[in-house]
Amino acid sequence: PMLRNGFTNWDDEFYVINNQLLRGPDWAGIFSTPVVSNYHPLTIISLAINFAISGTDPSSYMLFNLLLHLANTGLVFYFILQISSGKNYVAAFTALIFGIHPMHVESVAWVSERKDLLYTLFFLLSLIQYWRFLQTEKRSQLMLCLLFFLLSLLSKPAAIILPLLLLLLDYWQGRAFSRKVVIEKIPFLLLALIFAIITLKIQSRSAITGFDTYPIWTRFFFANYVSVAYLVRFIIPYPLSAFHPFPSPGSLGLPVLLSPLIMLTLIAIIWVKRKNKLLVFSFLFYLINILLVLQLITVGAALVAERYTYVAYIGVRFFAGMLIDRYVNEYKKRWVWLLAGSLSLIFCFITFQRVKVWENSGTLWSDVLKHYGNAVVARNNRANYLIRQASLPEMKSTQNAILLNALEDCNVSIRIKPDHPKAYEYRQNIFLRLGKDSAAFADADRLITLDPNNHFGYYTKGVFYFRSNRPDSSKYFFDKCLGIKPDVDYALNGRGCIMFNNFNQYKEALADLNKAIELNPTGEYFLNRSKCYYKLGNMPMAKTDALTAMEMGEVIEADYRSLLQLR
Repeated sequence: PMLRNGFTNWDDEFYVINNQLLRGPDWAGIFSTPVVSNYHPLTIISLAINFAISGTDPSSYMLFNLLLHLANTGLVFYFILQISSGKNYVAAFTALIFGIHPMHVESVAWVSERKDLLYTLFFLLSLIQYWRFLQTEKRSQLMLCLLFFLLSLLSKPAAIILPLLLLLLDYWQGRAFSRKVVIEKIPFLLLALIFAIITLKIQSRSAITGFDTYPIWTRFFFANYVSVAYLVRFIIPYPLSAFHPFPSPGSLGLPVLLSPLIMLTLIAIIWVKRKNKLLVFSFLFYLINILLVLQLITVGAALVAERYTYVAYIGVRFFAGMLIDRYVNEYKKRWVWLLAGSLSLIFCFITFQRVKVWENSGTLWSDVLKHYGNAVVARNNRANYLIRQASLPEMKSTQNAILLNALEDCNVSIRIKPDHPKAYEYRQNIFLRLGKDSAAFADADRLITLDPNNHFGYYTKGVFYFRSNRPDSSKYFFDKCLGIKPDVDYALNGRGCIMFNNFNQYKEALADLNKAIELNPTGEYFLNRSKCYYKLGNMPMAKTDALTAMEMGEVIEADYRSLLQLR
């Protein structure tokens, strides 16, 4: 079903819809500009290829994601076939569950997670090349391993843990730990260090949560809970959600508080069974791959994210496949593979249904709110989606009802977290559309207090004074808005209207309206520019823009139609 899905307002706007790096593409910008607190130029290049193919039509992006996932599934099969000494059933089982596990839907059906798919492709190729190096000891294989590692890092910085996995493969192959083993890892460690520093520098600006929100001692509990939660959800993938919020700082909850005991028990079992190479290898493969997302350093607003299991579960699946294979061979119980096949069918059904949740922002955030009704991020993002739906021409008859639903989401969000700027940003927009200007002005004031650089607050004040027939104040706030963000088309349109209607500054108004149309060619903007041309005495251009506005569905008042001699 994902081939029929669209973009969501969960980062897709930053990666694709409003990403100017894709236009052209801007090669210098791609290799020098972080996107959504990550440096991953190869991922952006892949999205630029999609943009060249289908622009902002999501079809090619979805197809590329699916093809990359299929390629990764094939590589998992080949990798496991190699390290299991040619066990076909183990490799097939591991690859199959990789391909259909419900926890992997997020990595595949979400366009913004292209980075997960692309980094995994090169990551697996790097592991495969290293295993070949271990068999042949050819330096060329090690150089190819290093090259694929670099490509993986350029796709997503999460690849920095690969040197640890190379050491783990040394252990699995039975290679003795020596100075030579360490020296050959130095280039890998240097690359990992460089990308770790780059990523930390970028994410420290906005993505990393400070210790004032969650004290240091809570990180220990979070790390244990995350480790246990991902293992449990491998077998029981529930609840599935695009967003799993942190618990309240004042009440971590029993599962989080008990998780260290469960993790300690698991580690104790592995220590007792430490001579079982399969158990140690599989567990460490899993643990190394979630090392960066244990929330010891809190990144983002989610405690658990399903996409983080994409590579990590390979270790768990390999362990399960090897156990089943050993049991079948020792006890001749081939029906065990049928049991595994039945589990696969269950996963297939869940995954098929889960993909539909990613159809659009409305289905996505409504699903999150089924599990986490007080998730502020989900409330705000659904409100944002509903506001946009209300703006569609075909929704005109139900516009107010849709806006009232969005208003309820914002009210709940503000009730839960009164100092959250996004909720005020969206609610002031809703109030403006509903004609509740005083309420919109009050929210704009609150928004500017919470976030002085939020241009939406100044825009709302500009509209308030425009509607109150106070052009000086209106222009002042539109200027403030555009001073923070110069490419706001609706603010340019508002200021342009004031300048030709109230200040007779027609050339300045025309410049604003030209830029607004360049950014977002709507019927309203063409109509306003038509009126500006009329004031300048340019009748041909006034008529042309008026006709364009009419073609775009804009209603033109009879008096102005008469002035332009339009039918």
